[in-house]
Amino acid sequence: MASTFSTVLSVFLLLVVGYGAKKIGILKPKDAGAVNSIVINLTVPALIFVSIHRQPLDSSMAKTPLVGIVTQFVILGLAYAAARMFKLDRPTTGGLMLAATFGNTAFLGFPIVSAAFPDNKQAMPAAVMFDEFGMALMLNSVGIAVAATFAGRHFQWSSMLEFLKMPLFPATVVSLVLRTVYIPPVILGTLGFLAAGTVPLAMISIGLSLSASSLKKYPGPLAVSFVLKMIVLPLLVSAALSLVGVTGVVRQVTILESAVPTAVLTGIIAGRYGANEEFVASAIFVTTLMSVVLLPAVLILVK
Repeated sequence: MASTFSTVLSVFLLLVVGYGAKKIGILKPKDAGAVNSIVINLTVPALIFVSIHRQPLDSSMAKTPLVGIVTQFVILGLAYAAARMFKLDRPTTGGLMLAATFGNTAFLGFPIVSAAFPDNKQAMPAAVMFDEFGMALMLNSVGIAVAATFAGRHFQWSSMLEFLKMPLFPATVVSLVLRTVYIPPVILGTLGFLAAGTVPLAMISIGLSLSASSLKKYPGPLAVSFVLKMIVLPLLVSAALSLVGVTGVVRQVTILESAVPTAVLTGIIAGRYGANEEFVASAIFVTTLMSVVLLPAVLILVK
């Protein structure tokens, strides 16, 4: 446990490296865009493939996305109720619903799971299944619908298919189809090198993207966003997993994935569809910083 904890903290120090590089001017916030493109289009798809290829899948992994979808709808409802209590305007209501519900399960979750369960063959496949079929599908469909609806824009049903344009979902499908197919070692080796870049690049990118602006404008809603995303959602997921009989490493990984901070992609969606991007950016900052303490604590509890 001590070595695992040390490894996880080392991963988070990479976030500090990115944030510090921005502060002293070595890198600029705009550089995060290029890094994100490399991670989303190259390193994470490679990580998904090498994590699934020849690895065991079991029926419990099919249950976790359903648990994720149901519990996320509960959080959306609670976030909406909280927004009404704070009398937030509609764009900020949409922003709160996004920030409180959708987590950084790939960008941050994959590196943490990889570090926390380095020798377990079920860990990364479980993380991929929960992320792509539980979290990513919801964020890129229901999340977009929430952002557009509460921003007052005309919602188009075609937006519900946005997730098909992201390389992570097709990469997951291809990986599952080719899971038992022979792949030449030279190809797997190349994919392995790409996958190895995910942890440092993703964490440095998150560090570059962090901003403390506007924290004083929304103290109450930001606190609610943190509590719903990083405390209530993992508790709901834990209870639901018990109900459907998911145990072992799959359970541990799913709870850990549900406890990750607000997804960086929620800020992009908020800005594109007219939700309160400023609020969402602040929520990403708060929850990501809090995750430095909370995620290791969750890891200790689930293990």
